[in-house]
This record gives sequence, C-alpha cells and structure tokens, in this order.
Amino acid sequence: MAASRISRRDKRPSRRFPGLIWATIALGMTGAIIALLYLLPLPTTKTHPLFEDFRHVPSLPPRPSRPKTKISIPLVAILIDDMGYSIRMDNALLALDAPLSFSFLPGAPHTPMMARKAKAMGRDVLVHLPLEPFNPRIDPGPGTLRLDMDPNSMLGILTRDLDAVPGAIGVNNHMGSKFTADKKAMRFILTEIKRRDLFFVDSRTTKDSVAYSTAMSMGIPTAERGVFLDHDPRQEAIRKEVKRLVKLSKERGCVLAIGHPMPNTWRVLREELPKISREVKLVPVHRILTR
Repeated sequence: MAASRISRRDKRPSRRFPGLIWATIALGMTGAIIALLYLLPLPTTKTHPLFEDFRHVPSLPPRPSRPKTKISIPLVAILIDDMGYSIRMDNALLALDAPLSFSFLPGAPHTPMMARKAKAMGRDVLVHLPLEPFNPRIDPGPGTLRLDMDPNSMLGILTRDLDAVPGAIGVNNHMGSKFTADKKAMRFILTEIKRRDLFFVDSRTTKDSVAYSTAMSMGIPTAERGVFLDHDPRQEAIRKEVKRLVKLSKERGCVLAIGHPMPNTWRVLREELPKISREVKLVPVHRILTR
C-alpha cells in the first residue's frame, strides 16, 4: 500500500516546469519588443527639403544684374537660402565676418528664432518662398504654392508664408521652376509682395523664369541670381564658383550669388571671403536691386 502511494506521488508532474515555461515566454516577448523598437525608425518631425529641383544650373541671364553705375569697384551680394533647419549651420554662417544676406524657409522649425537673430545682427532677412517645381515627385516643403490652387487658397498660404519670417524685407523663390515660368501666377503673388513693400529676388531655377521681368514691370525692386555657389557641393567646385563670381562682377559691375547652409559652403566662404574682399565690395542684397 505504501509502495502504491509512493508510486503515485512520483508520477505527479513538478510544478516548477510551468513557471519556467512562462518565464521563458515572457523573456522572449520582451526581447521581441526591444528588437522591434530598435529596428523601427525614430519618428522625425521637420525633415529638410531638397535645396533645388533643377538638373542643370540655368545659365547666367544675358542682361547685367543691374544697370551700370559710376561705382568703380564691383559689387557682390551673397544670399544664403534654406535657413531655419539647422541651428548649428545657421549660426556658423551668421558668424562669418561679411555682410551676407539670409533667406528663411517659412516652414522650418528654427526660422522665427534665427530670423530674429539675423535681423538683430543687421543682416538682410528674406522669405524663401516655396513654389511648385516641374517635377511632381519633388516636395519643396510646407507652405508650397502651386498653380492649380484657387486664388483664395493661394493668397491664404502666401500670407502665412510671409508672416512666418519675422523682420523680412524681401522674398526669393525656393524651387519654383514651374511656378516662376507662369506670368499670371507670378503677377498674383507679386501683387501681395508689393503691397507689403517687399523686394523680390528671382533665384532663377529655370531659364524660362519670368519672375524678374514681371517684378520689374510692376515697379518692384528686384534682382536675379547670377551664380549658384554650391550646386556641386564639393569644396573645389564651390571655390571655382567663387572665382567665377569675382570675374563676372568685374565684367558686369554687380552679381548676386546664392548658396546654401552646408558645411563645405561655410568652409569655402570662411577661407575665400577675406581674399575676394580685396577685389570686390561685398554688400547686402538690398544694395544691388534694380528699381
């Protein structure tokens, strides 16, 4: 009898095994969750849009950047676009000892703070207005104006864009190879720009742009880009464009260059600006406007 009870007790399963199984399952689930969190990308809130949308830099316009004057030394204005996304790069460019001008994207996260800082430093501040490019797969970012918008929607977005950059005294287009080729659309937005007593700079992202000529016909102080400093972002290419800028300014009397907040652009400007200042006069954008 005793032997029978002992035998039955020996056949009972141990209670420790279910607990071990559940612990193993829990550990596996925890590991799976950690692995999933590791593999999933972190959410991003304000990604930097592309700088420009063209495949080839449109050639320099056939006309001088402004009528000839009696000034003996050539004038060069350098406008840095796409400001407001990188505090580090924005500050580095603002710290350069030269009267550079700065254009801020209305949808960039740091635009209000950095635009006020640039204004307080006495720099020209512009709105870098996002306009529709030819390539529909390219997104110029928040606040983009498109040709298929109705007038009320377009005016509402334009108003918000212009209000988003404190202290702005001018506007230039971000992308816009499609929009700036449409005279009717340009007249529409330039009417509001003129009403606010702002000037306009044509970034010339397409050879078909009518932005400069339309602004001129409306009596808006205006200028157009002559050189892109960093379409090719390599240092040697940017340095070559700086030298071309100096050469063109001597031929034409005045040239506007556009660059972007990239490390190589900052490095080249830091090295080259003191050198070219011996040959040309660096001025803010408002000094080279055609009126």
